Amino acid sequence: MPAIYTTEWYDALKKLLNENPEVDRNAPRGTINVLAKIVGDAHSPYLTDGEVRNFVVVLSDGKCIEYRQVEVAPPRKDFDFIFELPASVFEGVAAGLIDLIDAGLKGSIKITGDMRVLIRHAELVNVIYDVYAREIETTWPKGKPATVPQADAPTAH
Repeated sequence: MPAIYTTEWYDALKKLLNENPEVDRNAPRGTINVLAKIVGDAHSPYLTDGEVRNFVVVLSDGKCIEYRQVEVAPPRKDFDFIFELPASVFEGVAAGLIDLIDAGLKGSIKITGDMRVLIRHAELVNVIYDVYAREIETTWPKGKPATVPQADAPTAH
């Protein structure tokens, strides 16, 4: 069982996504480039407040051809979708405590991209959530989230 936020964990996720026939069936044809920006917050034991992890995920014709962490995010224009979320929300999703779609609808996840595509492929989002929350066996070296983190007040930018 790989630990969260490790190369082994990303590789295991990629493998599970590629083995799941529902991903292939529900994914749009063509290539979709996704950037996930996970920002540390006071509720995460894994990422300190303000620490950032950037992940590049590339889906091509229903297969995950890339899932890797990058130190510096590539230019935003290179991505079809950008998901920005607090680490505690990401960890809650991975632990099966937070519903991915519900978090997006409530604003816990900032989504940049063509929302019509996400809506049209909502079943794919559900399948991906199931892989994160139910299929991968994650090791939690600093403890598995046991409760849903309380929402922080939005910060002014």
